[in-house]
Amino acid sequence: MLHYQHYDTAPPPVRHSLLLDGGRRFRGYCADITRTWAGPAAAPEFAPLIEGVTALQQRLIAGLAPGVSYVGLHARMHEELAALLVSHGLVAASPEAVLASGLTRAFCPHGLGHLLGVQVHDVAGRVSADGEPLPPPAEHPALRLTRELEAGMVVTMEPGLYVIPMLLEAHRHRTEVNWGRVERLADHGGIRIEDNVLVTAEGPDNLTPQEA
Repeated sequence: MLHYQHYDTAPPPVRHSLLLDGGRRFRGYCADITRTWAGPAAAPEFAPLIEGVTALQQRLIAGLAPGVSYVGLHARMHEELAALLVSHGLVAASPEAVLASGLTRAFCPHGLGHLLGVQVHDVAGRVSADGEPLPPPAEHPALRLTRELEAGMVVTMEPGLYVIPMLLEAHRHRTEVNWGRVERLADHGGIRIEDNVLVTAEGPDNLTPQEA
């Protein structure tokens, strides 16, 4: 399940993973940062998947610039997730076929990120600069940011890869999925890597220290 759906007060007896989603308010502005680590009982597939999601996130961050469509970056996240599922042996199909099947949306149901400012999920992510509504695409209704990027915006970049039985159930008929490998990862919850990035005319300025 997504990490915020269940709360436990005792440490788990078997430690598969640790996902830390934290933030801070400083001088009226918010931070929103997530990291995932493999636990001592993690399946051998898990740490390489964390590395894969981290590399994917850094490639997406490199594409941040004024005039770039955030919806386009979100679509690219799903393209890269499809390739990641194939390269790590979770699905035996072409990345194009994985994307067309909707599997990536089952493994990552949330948007790539959102505006960040005086609120953690800052306002005006779904309207144009002149106030016109910019609803998210029908296939990605959870996307909170649908604008073209402008210099001075701060956005989160948070691709994820989760094993959510409820969402994957609709794909159980797909023989191309390595269900044994997927089920070995079910107790790990999932992976999210989130940074806070300032968009500038000179390129992205990652405000999140990489050692965080």
